[in-house]
Amino acid sequence: MLNTLLFYFFLILAGIVILTLAISNKNKYQRNKEILLGIRPKEKSDDEVKKGKNRQQVELELLLINNNKILKAMAIIDKNIKIKLLIMSVCFTIYYLLNRHKELVELLMGISMIFVVVVLIPGIVTNIVLKRKIRLIMSDLPGFIDLVAVCVQTGMTIDMALKRVAIDFKKLNADLSYVILRIIRKSEITSLNAALDDLSVSLPTKEIRMFSTVMQQSINFGSSIYYQLIQLSADIRELQLLTIEEHLGTLSAKMSIPLILFIMFPIIILILAPGAMRVLPNVF
Repeated sequence: MLNTLLFYFFLILAGIVILTLAISNKNKYQRNKEILLGIRPKEKSDDEVKKGKNRQQVELELLLINNNKILKAMAIIDKNIKIKLLIMSVCFTIYYLLNRHKELVELLMGISMIFVVVVLIPGIVTNIVLKRKIRLIMSDLPGFIDLVAVCVQTGMTIDMALKRVAIDFKKLNADLSYVILRIIRKSEITSLNAALDDLSVSLPTKEIRMFSTVMQQSINFGSSIYYQLIQLSADIRELQLLTIEEHLGTLSAKMSIPLILFIMFPIIILILAPGAMRVLPNVF
């Protein structure tokens, strides 16, 4: 009976794999046909852009992913359904061979866990790591700005200072260095103003918008940038400190839930239990 059920299960799984491959090949054929006919690439409407991430944000995330080998491998697994199906098939086969003497329920639970891990975990881990990288970039940005201000004070131009600090900053934060060097390469093709605009769109955070605005004002109006950069780094640190204080302020409200669940209710039970046991001796 068990072998028959497993045979039908793997038969259904093989059918799902074949159907998925057929749909994938059909979509690829349709996409190539549209490219040849000139229908693709399609421009996204404003509503579509507002609903999700814009093109610059997706491009920057892809660059950060490609800059890390582990993230790159997980992103490939997350985006390619064929690789997911291959990994699941291999894991299912190994798990069945190692646990074929167990009951059907245990086998199905193990197969379900493998399915969840292969399908969901790569995307979740990739998003978590990307958010952590962006937080580290924002936290290291004030130190980067201070170093740029020192280089400008020594007589370097803005472009030279950004490039010099970005190269040396690779040991402290490789992602921030990678982003700034990418902006410098863009500025060599277009202009530094346009590259800073792309940066503020790619990383839509307060710190990056403040940094881009200060740099653009200095470039457009020719004002001295040293004191502005020093003040900017101080403002960003103060902004980050206020954010931390805000999180600390909400911590007491968040801690009230576990305090009520794990401390107040047990204390009430400990207080009431002796009296209830005396009043109702036959129940307890």
